Amino acid sequence: MTITATLAIACALLLLGRYLNGMASTQYSRRVAGLRLLAVHEDLEILRLLQQHRGLGALSDVAAVTLRSAIAANLTQRLQQRAGLPDSYVLTEAWLALRETPTDFESHSVLIETVIGSLAQRASLTHEGATVAQTCRELEAVARLRGLCVIASMQGGCTPAMQGRLEMLCRRIGSGVDMELKRLVGKLERNVVHSAQPRLSPPECFALVTPFIDARLQLIQQRLQHSAAQAQRGLPGGA
Repeated sequence: MTITATLAIACALLLLGRYLNGMASTQYSRRVAGLRLLAVHEDLEILRLLQQHRGLGALSDVAAVTLRSAIAANLTQRLQQRAGLPDSYVLTEAWLALRETPTDFESHSVLIETVIGSLAQRASLTHEGATVAQTCRELEAVARLRGLCVIASMQGGCTPAMQGRLEMLCRRIGSGVDMELKRLVGKLERNVVHSAQPRLSPPECFALVTPFIDARLQLIQQRLQHSAAQAQRGLPGGA
């Protein structure tokens, strides 16, 4: 074999090695991105369930208690399945305590903020990171409004302190340009916040707000999926 042929074979093997290393790196990047996306989706679902558990905490009718129990079982299972994540122990321990005290609104809120913090950190590694974190915090304000309106309706009306909290939330939430959200806030203001006798029952308060939150969380998931698909197409070897 001539020296020229030997060099040609060596160059071909070197190029092949680089190509295979590039393919392996691309596959690894895709796998990491996919796992990260799954973790963010799971965070969003845990956030949704925790907010609903808090919102149902004050209710004692059979339908609400049944739904709250189903949500609690779902949350327990999901938190156990994320045992490999760094925040799993803290979240699971806090949740197991909350599961026994569904009426503890503030402790629910503390745990929800922890989940949003973890979610924001994981989402920051995606193209939609900043938007996801901001939207989740905005939706948490809406979820707090839902839960507090349920409590106010359950109590037969707002105490001065409760009315102050609700008015502050309504101003904050309703100050944007989202007309659907403005209409939602307006209905709660008229029928609960500024009504001497609530004209919405506690289950009606919960049912009024929940579809809005669920739809917006689903929209976040769809944006993440779309962004991930675009990123995959941008990788070498992508479709």
